[in-house]
Amino acid sequence: MLPRLTLAATCLCLWPLGATAHPHVYMDARLGLVYDAQGRLAAVDVEWAYDELYSLLIVSDLGLDPDGDGALTAQEHAALQGFDADWEPGFDGRLFLQAAGQRVALAGPEDFKAEYRDGRVVSRHRRPLAQPQDGATPLVVQAYDPEFYVDFTVPEAPGVTGRGDCTVALEPGDPAAAPDAYRRALNAALAQPGMEEEMVIVDIGAAGAEVIRVQCGEGRGS
Repeated sequence: MLPRLTLAATCLCLWPLGATAHPHVYMDARLGLVYDAQGRLAAVDVEWAYDELYSLLIVSDLGLDPDGDGALTAQEHAALQGFDADWEPGFDGRLFLQAAGQRVALAGPEDFKAEYRDGRVVSRHRRPLAQPQDGATPLVVQAYDPEFYVDFTVPEAPGVTGRGDCTVALEPGDPAAAPDAYRRALNAALAQPGMEEEMVIVDIGAAGAEVIRVQCGEGRGS
């Protein structure tokens, strides 16, 4: 599950359970691929830019920017740091990698930073790989929420750090696919005897999500 606002704090690892809540957040996800000195993929840098309305809720919930001028003081900026860093054990961070058809395991997040810019809260963190991945293996990267509480958009192909021989291609998603898949899955769940909407947790997988394809080394462009 992904995070939700609470009256006490904002925790982006605790998403609502009810099916009625989808989607509540719209987010631009920007990614960066980090390769080590051996040319292996070692980490993915992640930036989440929350939509203006949810950003306002975050700032208000944390008691920041009381004058509403859109600028945080140094103290308020410090208070914003780590607001979405308290992830539940096993939370996937809505980042998914596959190499040679196999899921690539990621370690927990680190290096959280946040800012309030142009009316949007922008949060950054790094996801190290559990084990560095051979850079020559074709890679598929996606950012999406299978529960469709958050509607992710990946607006541009990731940058690459540590290698200069990689081709990165962004395949656009289908904006209609996720809502359609959610409605179908919800209707199917509600058709079960005794099932009520607030009880349903829908998993629509990667329906409609952008696909990033990465190839480094000799296989690039082939």
